[in-house]
Amino acid sequence: MVSRAVSWRRPLRELAHGLADLILPPACIACGVAAPGLCPPCRRNLDWRRPPACGRCGEPALEPGGRCGGDHAELRHIAQLVAPLRYAGTGGALVRRFKLDADPGAAAWLLRAMVGAWQAAGSSRWRHACLVPVPLHARRRRQRGFDQAAWLAKGLGRRLGLEAAAGVLVRRLDTLPQGDPRVLSRQGNVEAAFAVQRSRPLRGRPVVLVDDVFTSGATARACARLLRDAGAAEVAVLTACRS
Repeated sequence: MVSRAVSWRRPLRELAHGLADLILPPACIACGVAAPGLCPPCRRNLDWRRPPACGRCGEPALEPGGRCGGDHAELRHIAQLVAPLRYAGTGGALVRRFKLDADPGAAAWLLRAMVGAWQAAGSSRWRHACLVPVPLHARRRRQRGFDQAAWLAKGLGRRLGLEAAAGVLVRRLDTLPQGDPRVLSRQGNVEAAFAVQRSRPLRGRPVVLVDDVFTSGATARACARLLRDAGAAEVAVLTACRS
């Protein structure tokens, strides 16, 4: 009975958002004040990661596709990181509205930003890649009502013409959130949290790992290592924001 009630949580939230849009004036998808889309202050508070940028990590570089001078230790097992925004200001607010409130306006806005960033940074090496979302644990997915990375991967697949391979990775341990103050080591927190459930879509192919935020990179590194060990040719990471 409980699981059935939880399964209706997200559709009911979306219905409530739709009814609110009909009854109330449009609200900013980041802060909620009366404004269509993003209000002017929230637009000004977007922290874009703009070119010229490093061809591997997307941090500022002297020329497009050049190197930033960093050691890229946070990108071990990862060939390229693409993220349109910093996880600060409006970028962080949009991710939280999407992930915690299942806000469809915030979700659609972030998806468009990710598509644009990937198309701007993309190269022919990824044109046959499959998209693999970083999975939520089943308990957290039931609580939240949806898996935000799987939703993003599905939308990216439709817009970029790439296969979204849900279910390739599973989260077998219900770990603490990486930002929880009780987590003493982010790498240790996710060390054995993931497993490859289906390896066939990976073999010999490039893979784009999809998530909402890249912070320390511990989660992405753990997943990328598993994907490489299961046969992926190389792994890129595409997220909405980077810290």
